[in-house]
Order: sequence, then C-alpha cells, then structure tokens
Amino acid sequence: MIRPQTRRLAETVSSAAGMTLFLIFAVCCLIMITVAASAYKRINDSYGTVFNSTAAVRYVSNKLHACESAELLSDKELLIKNSGFSTLIYESDGVLYERLFPEDAEIKAESGEQLFTVGDFSVKMDGELLAVSVRSENGENFRTLCRIK
Repeated sequence: MIRPQTRRLAETVSSAAGMTLFLIFAVCCLIMITVAASAYKRINDSYGTVFNSTAAVRYVSNKLHACESAELLSDKELLIKNSGFSTLIYESDGVLYERLFPEDAEIKAESGEQLFTVGDFSVKMDGELLAVSVRSENGENFRTLCRIK
C-alpha cells in the first residue's frame, strides 16, 4: 500500500515537473519569437533599401525610353526633353528628385518632387549609351545602360 506521505510527495514532484516543462516550453517560445522578429527586421530593412535603388534605376530608364531626347547637365543631373515640357531628374543629399518645366523655362535643380531615397546617383555617357547608376544606402551598385535618341 501507498502511504499518504508518499502519495503527497509524488503529487508534488509531478506538479513541479509539469510546471518545469511548461516553463521550458514558454522560454523556448519567447526565444523563437525573438529570433523570428530579428530576422524579419533584417529582411525588411534590406528589401526597402534594394527596392528604392532598383526602382530608381528602372524609373529613370523608363523615362529615357519614352523621351524624345535627353541631355546630361552634370553627373547627377539629367534633363529629359519631350514636346512641350522638360523633366529634370537630379540627386541631392541622398534623395532622387524630379521636376517638370515648361519648354522655355529656366532649368534649376530645386523644389523637385522626391522620388526615392538612394545612397548615390550618377549618369554618364558610355560610348553611345547613357549609363544610369545608383548605389544603395548599404553600398550595393545598380546600373543600366540606355540608348537615347
């Protein structure tokens, strides 16, 4: 026969073991949540940076494909001409801007509409092609070549 004291001791040990297992489970869940949140933050930050850079390159190349002519004003300023208006795309303080001008207006790189946050933006002639380069905030380079009319 089982004595009452032995029975109470067995119940106590059983309860303590159950609580210990639950505590271990809870701690493991918290660790998993912390690791997953950290990974999500890294992925999200990287995606935002890469998106801005690739979108900037694609945006400018699409503008160049649709234009009638283009002209380099400097290595950070590109003037795209269409009938009736001109578009100035320029970079200032890590931000890519765009500004529309009437055909005969004086072109100034100020008061443009903010497009994308980039680390660096440059446009250069590469033979007969126009090279559009964007460096992301984390140092990755994105480049495309466009033939202008």
